[in-house]
Amino acid sequence: MSQLVLTRGNTLNRGLMAKFFNRFAFGPSFLVLSLVLFVVLITLITLVFSTRQVTKGYVLNSLDADHQALVHSLELNEMQISQVKSLKFLEDSPKVNSMVRPNQVVFVNGDTAIASR
Repeated sequence: MSQLVLTRGNTLNRGLMAKFFNRFAFGPSFLVLSLVLFVVLITLITLVFSTRQVTKGYVLNSLDADHQALVHSLELNEMQISQVKSLKFLEDSPKVNSMVRPNQVVFVNGDTAIASR
């Protein structure tokens, strides 16, 4: 009786990953390596999120400094406005100094019409 014997067997149909996992043995070195990789991954994730929190703090500090600068400039502007509105400033202005006092003062009665035809 004749038989057909294949020298390569079934390994020809398997992919590259299947060949690799057949030779790979899960031992203590794999456990230690996976534990180290897991710790490194968790550490990186923790650092990323803590960096975000620290960056938020710096942004808040810079925004607070900008706010203080704007409040200071607002106070300066309000002080300049109050100086311009003061009576002393109005008395010393060139427009008021160029005004002339009238010779005759006429008062308008409430019952009479101001405009006439």
